[in-house]
Amino acid sequence: MSTQTKFMRDAPEMLMDLYDHTSAAARKAGLSDDAADKLAIEVVDQLGETWAGQQLYFGKGCIMRLRKRDLDIYNEFDGKNHAELAAKYKVSTVWIYSIIRTVKKQIHADAQQPLL
Repeated sequence: MSTQTKFMRDAPEMLMDLYDHTSAAARKAGLSDDAADKLAIEVVDQLGETWAGQQLYFGKGCIMRLRKRDLDIYNEFDGKNHAELAAKYKVSTVWIYSIIRTVKKQIHADAQQPLL
């Protein structure tokens, strides 16, 4: 158990979870154990200081995951693979058409320069 981990042992449960997840993500990204622990402590310190005493709610992130899925579908679309994508993502081919159309519309809207 590292010094940082021992230090976090008495932290509130939510901060300890944040530490664990941040440290694990940092290791997965290639940081050494020591660097990952230091980064996790820094994140916990900053968020603890910024949001100390506040009640926090974390949604499930469903919309964010759906948007990522839709963008993945759009990027994998080759013009002919509607059925393959529908099977892969467990949606109907009609829904694949709709996703492609919606994402394409959003990409074009984001690329437009404001007139004023």
